[in-house]
Amino acid sequence: MSTDRRLHLIINEPEPGEWLGRLDVVEALEAAGWTGDADMPLSILRHPSGATFAVINESDDSGLDCPNGTVIEFPGSTPTVVIVAACLAATATPAP
Repeated sequence: MSTDRRLHLIINEPEPGEWLGRLDVVEALEAAGWTGDADMPLSILRHPSGATFAVINESDDSGLDCPNGTVIEFPGSTPTVVIVAACLAATATPAP
């Protein structure tokens, strides 16, 4: 029996001059089961698989530590959908 696990995201563009950091990524990952770090819930998120996403600076640079030890850095100009896709892929369990 297969389980249909879909994540539907609606990501609104911020108004000109409005800085939201990577709040769009944070909200999407939280919807996918990631949990904000106790000390920095809007900057560091952890997944039960061991993956960790973190916003590095106010320029929206961020990074992903994958469960296999790979580290991916995203410049601030990286589209939200690319970061979210990479984070979800890092936590995916290969099909048997």
